Amino acid sequence: MQAVKLLIVDDDEDDFLLTKELLGEIDQDYQLDWAASFNEGLTQLSQSSHDLCLMDYKLGAQDGIALLRQAQNAGFTGPIILLTGVHREDVDIQALEAGAVDYLVKADLSAEQLARSIRYALARSEVERERVVRLKAEAENRSKSEFLAHLSHELRTPLSAILGFTELLINRIIDTESLAHLQIVHRNGKHLLGLLNDVLDLSKIEAGKLELEQQTICLSSFLCDIYFLMRGAAIDKNLELRIEAPQPLPIDIVTDPMRLRQILLNLIGNAIKFTEEGWIVLRIERIRVGGKEKISFTVRDSGIGIAQDVMELIFEPFVQSKDTYAHPRAGTGLGLTISKMLVARLGGDICVRSEVGKGSEFSFSIDPGDISHIDSVLLTLNFDIVGEKATIVPQFRGRVLVVDDLRDIRLLIGHFVALTGLEVMYAVNGEDAIRLINAEASQNRYFDLVLMDIHMPVMGGHEAATKLRQTCFEKPLIALTAAHMKGDMDKCFESGFSFYLGKPVDQSRLYECLTRYFPIISSDTNSGSIEARVILVVEDDPDALQAMSALLGLLGWQAVPATNAAMALLKVKDYAPEIILVDINLPDMSGYAFAAQIRPLLPDTQIIIVSGEEIDKQRAEDAGISGSLLKPVSLDRLEKFLQ
Repeated sequence: MQAVKLLIVDDDEDDFLLTKELLGEIDQDYQLDWAASFNEGLTQLSQSSHDLCLMDYKLGAQDGIALLRQAQNAGFTGPIILLTGVHREDVDIQALEAGAVDYLVKADLSAEQLARSIRYALARSEVERERVVRLKAEAENRSKSEFLAHLSHELRTPLSAILGFTELLINRIIDTESLAHLQIVHRNGKHLLGLLNDVLDLSKIEAGKLELEQQTICLSSFLCDIYFLMRGAAIDKNLELRIEAPQPLPIDIVTDPMRLRQILLNLIGNAIKFTEEGWIVLRIERIRVGGKEKISFTVRDSGIGIAQDVMELIFEPFVQSKDTYAHPRAGTGLGLTISKMLVARLGGDICVRSEVGKGSEFSFSIDPGDISHIDSVLLTLNFDIVGEKATIVPQFRGRVLVVDDLRDIRLLIGHFVALTGLEVMYAVNGEDAIRLINAEASQNRYFDLVLMDIHMPVMGGHEAATKLRQTCFEKPLIALTAAHMKGDMDKCFESGFSFYLGKPVDQSRLYECLTRYFPIISSDTNSGSIEARVILVVEDDPDALQAMSALLGLLGWQAVPATNAAMALLKVKDYAPEIILVDINLPDMSGYAFAAQIRPLLPDTQIIIVSGEEIDKQRAEDAGISGSLLKPVSLDRLEKFLQ
């Protein structure tokens, strides 16, 4: 048992010896020091080198109450027990008010009583010390979270302007040389955003602030997107990129698609980066771990490999091999660290095997939710054509208020909104927004939607949203924020926001958000503006899908594309299309089977089979199919058919 460092402050040597004798009767080792005067006691206490102090009430011309008060100011952090010759209630109260933890009368003092008082005082002191440490740690975590939120906002905000205006110019400029320069700016801006995300993600995970968003995803569509995103980088290095699945996989799984995509893009990106010739393979399997079904992902390459001494360190933050992993844009050295942490959050683990000169293999598994009742099919992906998706600008009618204290961001978002035909007005902070909303309402002019930044001077977004809801403002309020910390979404909803968009604001995501609250319209030269009718196009061939969507756009329809039945089933719930054009042969089921599933969900929707062959009329009737179109489909035939 460790000795207790104890200081006795008493100007009477007899009393000191008496107290020392009582301490000797206690089954505890004490390291005693004696201060025989007020000043000597203050000097010893200011060093704060003792666990506890026994202090006499009378110290010559001065008293222990005064020393008690000065001891805390001098820096003593341990408990102090006051000793007195005679019990006085007023002294007892003064002692406790001055900071003493107990008050003992010498005449009645026994070893047992003294031991109990010391034991309780030390226990309370330890509890208090733990409480202070805990409060300090909580305060540091709060400060770290606030710093991360501020850093995220301050860095993402200028990146929003850089990426947004660059993308805007890319979609407008046709000069080849200028377009190439803009694409370089945009690509490097995205790279910078990726580095920023790495640093912030690691900090968020360590602070316990990373929030997962579990969603049901179509596995084939998800993997197709992964392939499309990485194929260009592989082609640039003349590498073969393949996706393999040797066994049937569930059509749908439940996971966080953004984080799973982040892991796969990091692993495949590393494989491409450090492979000079050969191939990269992504293999997906259904496995069982400890009685639980999981999905396993393995990324193998024929690259330069990883040295054994580096293998033990690659998952550590900020670690990069100087020899094996040398690349002019090697990043932050956080990719694998973050991937390992994210895999753990997704319910699995990650491992690596590698040999220098022969390539590497990274494997990880995730918890896909309950897939025991999910239909499984062999993975079928169409990789015939790859290209960036053009941003489709829908057309709306209404008035929108954009609130942001930064002029560049305010104008960028306003420009994106104005492209849709919406009337845009601006406010520089929450107070300005409330004033403008009230001023417009007094003239019987109302905003149909408000896009509002969270972090602004004078009045921030949360306070402004709360005040607007208190005044019965019922229109949609959309939060714009660069702080992607755990609880941000809940805090926005608590403040009264209807939806949440992260910065940098993605143009497509912005339009998806606006589509939630505004009906899409199309221009008609004869009848003016009318609402666009929604048609779902289900086609696994990307050329045919793009052509059909373009033709429907010319005819004034809003074409919603889907490359397989599973994706189409999800989009049916979001869009409730008036008409569905479905290919007869889909990778995951036939057009007949798809129609049979849709018919109970949308009894009034027209389901049209598009086929290169004559359809089975009886099967079509049984499935609830309304009609058929024979490929190839021309604009005239399509227009007449839809009319």
